[in-house]
Amino acid sequence: MPATGAVDTVAVVAKFWRNQRTVPASELNKLIGAALSQNFGRVILVSNTPFSKSALEMLEHNLPLAVELKTLKDLRSWIELAREEQPDSGAEVRIILQAVSERFARLIAQDPGTLAHLEWRDVERTIAEIFDGLGFKVTLTPGSKDGGKDVILECEVAGKQATYYVEIKHWRSSSRVGAEAVEKLLKVIVREKKAGGLFLSTYGFTENAFEQLTTIDRQKLRFGDQDRIVTLCRTYVKAKAGIWSPQKNLTEVIFDD
Repeated sequence: MPATGAVDTVAVVAKFWRNQRTVPASELNKLIGAALSQNFGRVILVSNTPFSKSALEMLEHNLPLAVELKTLKDLRSWIELAREEQPDSGAEVRIILQAVSERFARLIAQDPGTLAHLEWRDVERTIAEIFDGLGFKVTLTPGSKDGGKDVILECEVAGKQATYYVEIKHWRSSSRVGAEAVEKLLKVIVREKKAGGLFLSTYGFTENAFEQLTTIDRQKLRFGDQDRIVTLCRTYVKAKAGIWSPQKNLTEVIFDD
């Protein structure tokens, strides 16, 4: 292993002989000498024939650089192992979706009209990415049977963990959210004893959406329309650029009207 901060330069040499039964130690000596003269820290010798006993015994000595001897059989074993390994497609998908969500947030910050081109799940993922970038621990709930909330936010408040629910409505019909949907989210927050919540609707709320809310309800649940989503996107872009730092009390991000 190279020292910390050092660069480990590797030389790979392939030798193919027609009449050679085994690779002699002399060939290995030549290779080590050539590698040292060019300041390589590691050398790999690949051969189509087996290595002699004397060549293999050299590996047991304290050589001036790392040496590996590989036959074609070794290479075939590597290939078979690589074929057997299953790619982590789930991780790949998550990385791609995160990159896409970040791009959506940047586009919305530049042009709010971008929202009109997104599907509802795209907006949910984008909101989740935004809050993650602003310092929250974020859980994006499933697309169906989400329990009445789309995004779950966690942060520390006064030394204790607090949980907030975010509900997002992005109806392509441009419909506004009414009192029934607002009451539903509030009931979930109260029933599950969470610290509060945020209801975001790209097309806003009806005139009577908040009539049933008490003063205490309004302190627990906040609301935002397209302008609020755009503001969140712009704050996220600033955070990514290093010109916005997470506030001491992250809940101000939720309750900032």
